[in-house]
Amino acid sequence: MRMLRRALPLLIPLALLFRVEFAAPAGQSRFALKGATVYPASSSRIENAVILVENGKITALGPDVKIPSGAKIIDVSGKAIIPGLIDIHSHLGFFDSDINEFPQPIGPENRALDALYLDSPDWGEAVKGGVVTLVTGPGSGERIGGQSVTIKTFGADLQKRIIKEAGEVKMAINARNLSHVQAIRNSLLKAREYKETWDRYEAGDKKEPPPKRDLALEALVKVLNREERIRCHVHFANDMLSFLKLKDEFGFELTFEHSTEAYKIAEEIAKRGVGCVCLPLVMRIPLGEDLMRGNAVLEKAGVKIALHTDHPVTQEKWLRLCAILSIRYGLSEEAALRAITINPAELAMINTRVGSIEKGKDADLVVLNGPWQELQSRVDLVFIDGVLAYDRSLDESKP
Repeated sequence: MRMLRRALPLLIPLALLFRVEFAAPAGQSRFALKGATVYPASSSRIENAVILVENGKITALGPDVKIPSGAKIIDVSGKAIIPGLIDIHSHLGFFDSDINEFPQPIGPENRALDALYLDSPDWGEAVKGGVVTLVTGPGSGERIGGQSVTIKTFGADLQKRIIKEAGEVKMAINARNLSHVQAIRNSLLKAREYKETWDRYEAGDKKEPPPKRDLALEALVKVLNREERIRCHVHFANDMLSFLKLKDEFGFELTFEHSTEAYKIAEEIAKRGVGCVCLPLVMRIPLGEDLMRGNAVLEKAGVKIALHTDHPVTQEKWLRLCAILSIRYGLSEEAALRAITINPAELAMINTRVGSIEKGKDADLVVLNGPWQELQSRVDLVFIDGVLAYDRSLDESKP
C-alpha cells in the first residue's frame, strides 16, 4: 500500500497534480500593485507604495515609482502587503508513514523529494494563508533522518517550484537519550575521514582507483564544508548544550528546531551564531508563560529566530497566527514579521531569492485587507513568482 501511495502522483495528470481549490488567473508579465502599505521585512514599512513586477521578479519598490505604459495597474489602496511567508519546518507533502525510516536510524542520504506527494489539498490551504515557501521533509524518529526539500507551494512546473532539491540534513535528539549525540558524532567523524580520503586522492596523481563513493557520507561532507546546515530537532536545554559541543568541534552551520528551552541558554546559542526555529505552535497554546515569552528572550540576546507550524501539528495556513501570538508575548511587530519571512530565508540560505520585498527578488507577495499583525485581517491576494496564485474573491469558502 505504501508503494502504491508513493506511485499515485505519477499516475495523475499534471493538471491535477497542481490543482488548488480556487481559480488561479494567469499572471501578467508586467504589472504594478499601487497604493498599499508595504512591509518589506528587510526595511521600514512604506506608505502608499508601488511595487512593480516584471517576468516574475520585483523590479522597483517605493512611493514614487513610475509605472511604465502598458503595465497592468492593480489598485490595492488601504491594504497591506508583506513578503510571501516562509515555513522553515514543515512536513507538508508527505504521508505520515513516509517521513520516518525507523529501521534506518542513520540515513543522511535519504531525500524528501523522492517521497513528495503533490496532490495533497494542504498545498492549496498553505497558499490561502500566504505561505509561499516551505522547507519540508523528514520527521524526528531517527538520529539522522535525511535531507529536506525547499519548495514553493504553487506552480505548474515542479522544477521551477523547487528552490533546493536536497540539503538541510535533519537530525534529532530525543528525550535526553544518551546515545543520540555520540551516534551523530561518530557519523561526522566518518564523514571527515571520507573527505580527507577524497582530498588526498584529488591532490595525488590518480593512478590508483578512486575511493568508493558513499552517498550518506557525501551528504555529511556538505555539512562539514558548510554548504548545507544541520537542522536539529531538540527540546531540552541540556541536549542543546551537548549539540553545541559538536558544533564547536566540527564548525557546521546549525539551527535548533522547536527549541523549547532555548531561552534558558540564549547567550550560549547567540555567541555561536546558531539560529532557532521556535514555538509557539498554535495547537500548543497551553505552554507555560515563560516558554511563550522565550522568543523575545532569544531575539533580545541576538539569536536569529524563525517560527514554524510543524505541519500537520498546526495547519500550514496558520503560520501568520504563530507570529501574532509571539507579539502577544513580547516580540516586536518587526521581529515577528522577520521570523516568518527574511529570517527563515537566511537560515535556509535562500535569501537571495525570497524572504523580503526587494528589487531583484522573486515576486512572492501577500496582500491583506488590513494590518498583517491583526488577527481579523484576511489574505486577499497571493502572488507567487509574479503569478496570481490566490484571489479570495474567487474562493467560495471565503476563509
